This record gives sequence, C-alpha cells and structure tokens, in this order.
Amino acid sequence: MRLLTFLFAVVLSPTLLVTAAEGDPLAIRRWQDDAISIETHWGLHFLVQTRGSEPSEKLTRFGQWVSLGDPLDHVMSRLPNTAETSWQRSSDGAIVDANQMSVRNFANDAIIVTVDGVSVVIAGSKAKFDAATDDIDVLVIDTSSSGVSDTVSQSISALHPRVVIPIGTDERIAAACESLSSMANVKRTKHNTLAISATDQPAAKLQVVALTTTPWAMPESLESLFTKMNDSCRRSQAVFAKLSTEQMNFKPANGTHTPRWNTEHMMGRQLLFFSQIYHEIDPAIAVMDLNPAQMPPDYVYAHADWDGGEEARQMQRVSDFCRRFAYLLDGIEPSEKAPGSQWKSLAALLQQMERHYDEHTANTVKKFDLPDWPQ
Repeated sequence: MRLLTFLFAVVLSPTLLVTAAEGDPLAIRRWQDDAISIETHWGLHFLVQTRGSEPSEKLTRFGQWVSLGDPLDHVMSRLPNTAETSWQRSSDGAIVDANQMSVRNFANDAIIVTVDGVSVVIAGSKAKFDAATDDIDVLVIDTSSSGVSDTVSQSISALHPRVVIPIGTDERIAAACESLSSMANVKRTKHNTLAISATDQPAAKLQVVALTTTPWAMPESLESLFTKMNDSCRRSQAVFAKLSTEQMNFKPANGTHTPRWNTEHMMGRQLLFFSQIYHEIDPAIAVMDLNPAQMPPDYVYAHADWDGGEEARQMQRVSDFCRRFAYLLDGIEPSEKAPGSQWKSLAALLQQMERHYDEHTANTVKKFDLPDWPQ
C-alpha cells in the first residue's frame, strides 16, 4: 500500500461497492509562476498556487484552486449523473465517489493530493519532512531556497518518491538536476505536462523531470484533424446527452444495438486506439480497453444506471484524454504510422474516428422513430 493512498469502500447501494479508480492516468502540469495543476481521467481539474497569488485569468478554468498556506482537508468529487463538481471538507459527510481527489496539508508549506491511487506532494521552499512510513509517487518541490541540493536530497530521503519535479528559476532547477544526476534519470522536457499512474512495481531508478511552463503546441496539420474528430464527438454528445437512462438501455425489437452500446463502442474504440499509441511512447499510460462485446446478445452494460448526459461526459473525457497527452505525438507526422498503432497513418486513425462518431450517432437517431421507442 502506497503512502496515504485512500482505498474507500463505501456502499452506494446494496450491490455497488466503491473503490479508488487506480490505474487511470492523470496529468501533472506546471504553469506560469509555478502553479501546478492536476487533471484526472474522470475530469477533475485542480490547481495549486505555490507562490500564493491568485491564478491568472487563463488558469481560472480549473475552477478549484488553493494556495500552499491554506488549511486543507478536503475532497473534490463528482458523482455519475451529476454535472457539477463538489469541494467539501472531509469531515462534512461520507465520501462515496470512486474518482474523488483528496487534498490535505502534509507538512509546513506542503500539501498531499491523492487520486486514482497516486499520491502527489507539492512542497514550497520552506517545507521540511520527517521520514515517511511509505513511499509517495510524485514530489513537486520548490528549489528557490538556499542550499537547494541539501533541501531536495533531504526531501527525497524522507519521502522516497518515484518522480521529482523541481520548480523555481531555471538556474535553481538546473542546479537541482545536476545534484541528482548521479542517482536519478534526469529528463528535461520542452512542454509542461507529465503523465503518471498508479503502479505496484518499484521504480528502477528515481526519475527527475524538469517541466517548462509552456504547453506543447500541436502542429497545424495535426490540429485540424484533432478538431474535426472532436467536433464529430461533440455532435454525438449533443444527441445522447438528452436521453434518459431508460432510453439509453432501450433494446429494439428488431435486434439492433441499444443506444448505450453505441456510446460505449464509439468511446471505447477511440480510447483503445489512442492509449495503445500513448502507452508505446510512455508506459505510464496503460492500454485502456473499454470496448463492449460486438454482438447484441453478448453485450452487457458497463454502467446501466448512467443517463445520456453521463455517457456524453464519458465521450468528452476520452476526447480530453487524447488531447491531454497529445504531446507524446511530437515529431510524428500525420502521414506516418504511429508507434503501437494498427492504423497505416495517424491521419487515417483521426479521420476514421471522425466518421465513426457520425455513423453510430446516425444509427441511433433512427431508433427514435421505432414504434417501441420509450418516450
């Protein structure tokens, strides 16, 4: 069991047990003024201001943000079939969300964020740590204090992270990387995002990742293909979002698929194809196969209680996943075959996903005219 990883088992109904959604990849991002964001596969967005100032206008999209000095023992949560995200103190009530994010003070000038089986400590320049009872996954540490090498080394010795992300001035980050080069694999990126997920495997060697504060810029040729794919997905979402749970589970008398199968199939194919590529480039992202059985008699609902709105949000979550980690496509031309992909080119995959959403959405709309369609 990793340090402070919360494995909740709370009964939502007589037959539904909730546990942490371990294995889903999350993104840690560094922004201007060393703001740090955490974005989960479920769609939770959270921002930490390490410098104590309010976030810039472009970062207010995260909705929920805190400063390192804030008193924290909170949970961020959003249950299925609920559009709004909640932010409440842990003491305010029972926690029932498998995808929740726990945020609490960890030490002076430091917080710990736990979500999807991953523990992330975000530490300011004044943070001091006692020896931990178990390992954490990621340590984001401000290097602006004097004696940066000793500070970082002491923190690593206490917390045993798999990954260290130094923040601060370029000079301080470079000094921290240099001091750790003999004991760690040091990687300097040209973008601001790191993928991380839970694992039971011990790290072969400490990873130090120096992120910039600038997101990866997608080339125009790829941007156009992504936009068309995402637009097709949004058109599909607009159709399914209006459907009730009963309508999503409608089994046509003619033996064709339920509307829910179509959403699961469209989402599942896109998620599988892109996670195969991303996994080949960065094993921190697992291959994610949520594809339903192909034939109607073999199909079992993944989430029989989700309404159309939640299935639409699931489709959007997959679109966000593809875009969130698209920096892994850097250097791959649309005309090239992507690593780990069965498609002849990256462009062919994107174009097929664009058509795929439109085709299956049109098939579903035809069901609305069937005489047994539930109103």
